[in-house]
Amino acid sequence: MNYKYINLDYIETISEGDAETKIQLIELFFDQVDEILQKFSTALEKNDVQQISTTAHLAKSSVKVMGINNIAEKMLELEQSAKQNINQNSYKQIIEYFRQNIPAALNELSQEIEQLKQK
Repeated sequence: MNYKYINLDYIETISEGDAETKIQLIELFFDQVDEILQKFSTALEKNDVQQISTTAHLAKSSVKVMGINNIAEKMLELEQSAKQNINQNSYKQIIEYFRQNIPAALNELSQEIEQLKQK
């Protein structure tokens, strides 16, 4: 199936095509997204630049595995800015980009799980 927001080539490789492994990896990602969103919220509330950088790194790695490259690029930008403590006025905007764009990718991943379960 062709997707607009995700590219599962990497998942296909590391799972060696095993449907159950792919489902487990995707479900793990769903859990990570919830954790990432919570960590971003807490870090913004506390203005914790170190936590923003660390969370952006986690988010970048997680979305890259799922081939969500537009968000991965934004998370790299956020991670580097926060690590250097520069462009602080962009942090909230980039985190909001993550919040607004991740649902479309999650929807496609849910579709992929349904496809895998039918096989």
